[in-house]
This record gives sequence, structure tokens and C-alpha cells, in this order.
Amino acid sequence: MEQDTSMITWHHSPAHLFVPNAFYIVTASTLCHQPLFNSPQKLHILQSALFEIMQAYNWQLQAWAIFSNHYHFIAQSPEDSSSLKSLIQRFHSQTARAINVLDGSKGR
Repeated sequence: MEQDTSMITWHHSPAHLFVPNAFYIVTASTLCHQPLFNSPQKLHILQSALFEIMQAYNWQLQAWAIFSNHYHFIAQSPEDSSSLKSLIQRFHSQTARAINVLDGSKGR
């Protein structure tokens, strides 16, 4: 019996639907809403990484807003929309490492 991969449940609700070529709205914040991206340089790192990673995963970025402690974006998925999880993981780890280097903070 084949598993329906169009609906994957995550550890929280509601379930996340993954549909090819659909539009997704994503919102995320820093841990405890700390203003870690608190300089123009850090915001530039965040935006540049967003553009780079969206392109690498073939997602079409439509709109975005980035702030010192959270971000939002709207993007159209490629055929394999389940790549969103990997995209976000890469985005978070790449930007966290970059600002940790700037701040001289290990493993934050």
C-alpha cells in the first residue's frame, strides 16, 4: 500500500500539506524572539542566504520581510514541494553559523 505523501504531519498542528507548484507562506523566529539579526550586516546575511537557498532548491520567492528576530516569506514550490523542510533547515543553520562567527559565539 502506498503512503500518501501530499500530507505529512509534523510534531505540531495543523498538518502541513505539500502540493507541487503551490504557494507557501512561511514565518519563523529566533529562539525566544531574541534580536540576533540586529545590524544591517546581519540582515544582509539573512537576505542573501534566503535568495541563495531559494534558488538552490528551485523555489520562486515572491515576497519577503526580514527583521531582527523573525522573518516571513511567500514562495512558489517546485515539483517536489517536500524540499521545504530541507530548505528551511539549511537556511537556519547557514545563517546561525554566520552570525555566530560575527558575534564570536560558539554553538548558540
